[in-house]
Amino acid sequence: MRELFLDLTKLLGQVCPVFQHVPSEALYPYMTLEPLNSLQGLPWGPTFVTFTVKIWSRYAGTKEILKLAKVVESLLYTYQKGSLKVMKSGLSLLKDGDIRVHTFSVKARIPHE
Repeated sequence: MRELFLDLTKLLGQVCPVFQHVPSEALYPYMTLEPLNSLQGLPWGPTFVTFTVKIWSRYAGTKEILKLAKVVESLLYTYQKGSLKVMKSGLSLLKDGDIRVHTFSVKARIPHE
């Protein structure tokens, strides 16, 4: 799973900075990768991982975050080292009224190497 997140950090980093632990001085927009679950069935079988990709934006409208989300979704669907499926996607405005978050819930099937 570690290799998956390192690879995704590099891939999605082409769009905007990607963090697993957000530094206090991080500038918007940025993304976070948050692992949820990992399961390997049979020995030498594929690993199934569920995680979220969150895009964080302070842009006044939704144009910036929707544009970033479109690029990120395309990168997820064309990922070469495994099969990624977006299970759910949604945009929300936090209570502060300034920060928007676009969340992708993703399921990955990574072949054993």
